[in-house]
Order: sequence, then structure tokens, then C-alpha cells
Amino acid sequence: MTIFKCRGQNPFIRIGFLSLIGILVLLCAGCESIFGPKSEETSSDDDSEIARIIVYNNYNNGSLDIYMDGVFQFTLAEDDNAKIKDVTLDEHDLVAKVTGTSTVVDDTTIDVTAYSDYTWTIDDPPDIKVTNGYGTPLKIYMDGEYKFDLENEEDRWLIDVSFGDHYLKALKASDNREVASTTIAVDGNEDYTWTIS
Repeated sequence: MTIFKCRGQNPFIRIGFLSLIGILVLLCAGCESIFGPKSEETSSDDDSEIARIIVYNNYNNGSLDIYMDGVFQFTLAEDDNAKIKDVTLDEHDLVAKVTGTSTVVDDTTIDVTAYSDYTWTIDDPPDIKVTNGYGTPLKIYMDGEYKFDLENEEDRWLIDVSFGDHYLKALKASDNREVASTTIAVDGNEDYTWTIS
């Protein structure tokens, strides 16, 4: 007489059940967690606890070397921008120099007081606006070089002036007699004016 034991399940059912458990384990291993996403203690992409300075090169006269607190950061191509990352909460001195030279084209100080983004835009080279209020047409010279004629009540710009002292003079167009002169110290990345009266 043959007796079948109920406790000993069919081996195919057991293998199927174990295979199903194995598949579930493999699927769960690919997930971050079966209980939800992992919480990261620190993340380099977390912008809430870092400060950055975004520098824009609108100088329109070539690439610039960017320094922060005397330390070189990067070379910035014309019409490009880049970030100085992980900036400490403090005052920081920024300097832009013509690439490969010591010629400073702009500088600024940024007081970083919070973990956020700050910006610094380096504008185009300085210009000098010359206005003729003398009452007669004039000839304008800069550093001994003729630049343009200027009608009465007209103004024109000397474009992309280099840093340093520049000697300007105005001559009467009718007889070349000097009627005015000045020296302008171009020491910042800003526009300057000279009104002849």
C-alpha cells in the first residue's frame, strides 16, 4: 500500500516559488530602496549651501584671465561666462586681465553674504564722450593724434580707450588755434566725458 505525504509539496512548485523570490530580489536590488529613495547627507549639486560668482565677459576685446583674491580662476572667452564655485562667505576681490598679460581691464569687490549666485559683468572698454559747447566747429586730438571734427553743440565718442592718462585737446577748425585741453585718467571700466565750453 502506497501512502502519499501531504507535507512534501511538488518539487516543481517549490522551484517555481524560489525562482519567483529570486526574481523579486534581483528587481529590488536595482532600486534605490524598497522603502523609498535614499536620503543623501551631502550633495555637490545642492545649491542651498554653496555660493557662486558668475562672471560674464562682455568686454568685446578678446579673452580675459579672471582672478579672485589674487588667485587665477579661469580664462574667459569673449561673450562667454563661467562660474567661480564654492565661494566662501566673505568679501572677495575680483580682477579681469587681458589674457596672458598684467593689463587690468576691470576689477570689483563682491561681498558674499549668503549661499546664492552673484554676478559680475565685465563691460566693453571705456569710451570718452566729447561735447562741443564752444560755439564754433573744433578739431579733436587725443595723445597728439587727430580723431575727428566736432560741430558746435555736437558730441561724439572716442571708442575703446585704453587704461592710463590721455591728453585731449581741441583746436578751432577755422585757424587751428588751441582752445581747450585736458588730461583724463582712464582707470576704471566706465565711460568718461569732456565738455568743451
